[in-house]
Amino acid sequence: MKLKMMETGPLMANTYIIGDETTGEAAVFDPGGDVDHILGVLKEEGLKVKYIINTHAHFDHVGGNQELQDKTGAPIMISQDEAADLIVAGDRATMFGCSAKGSSASEFTKEGDIIEVGSIRFKVIDLSGHSSAGQGFVFEGELDLNGKKEQRQAVICGDALFAGSIGRTDFPGGDLELLLENIRRKIFTLPDETLVMSGHGPVTTVGREKQHNPFF
Repeated sequence: MKLKMMETGPLMANTYIIGDETTGEAAVFDPGGDVDHILGVLKEEGLKVKYIINTHAHFDHVGGNQELQDKTGAPIMISQDEAADLIVAGDRATMFGCSAKGSSASEFTKEGDIIEVGSIRFKVIDLSGHSSAGQGFVFEGELDLNGKKEQRQAVICGDALFAGSIGRTDFPGGDLELLLENIRRKIFTLPDETLVMSGHGPVTTVGREKQHNPFF
């Protein structure tokens, strides 16, 4: 498995590229912008985009969707309940003094779905609360951690859970109690050593957040 993390877009959202070394297939999660950089990493790693996957539709996570799709032909995937928000991402960005391009969903994802990229299987979980229909993606593989390869489970969780914090819930569709419940039921029930790959900031672990996150 190849895993690359980079900050993209006007608010430096975390974009994740996860690819199968054997097939060369890859998924790009939350391309917030800087598409040329994303394409450069894909080329360097010898990967071809199979899916563009959004954890949620906030403009800082989806601003590069359309350009990446135009240049790769890969379908854009998101929860059906937030698909309409992709189209108006540019208008939402303007409200915050930023710029982003709107896009349209190609396929819809829901809790329980399995997305296959080569031999990698991503299980979709519902992480609503930061947004109306945010999602997470749980997967397992041999990950290169500080130069050492280990078999680990991980969850890409968008802006639901951060190292030492949680996503804000004062935007339309936000619900604090629902977010806390989903984190407890969908993330904190994973093994403590599971990597938490957030939409902003550093990677953390389930065990660390259960023990030290002040919201819990």
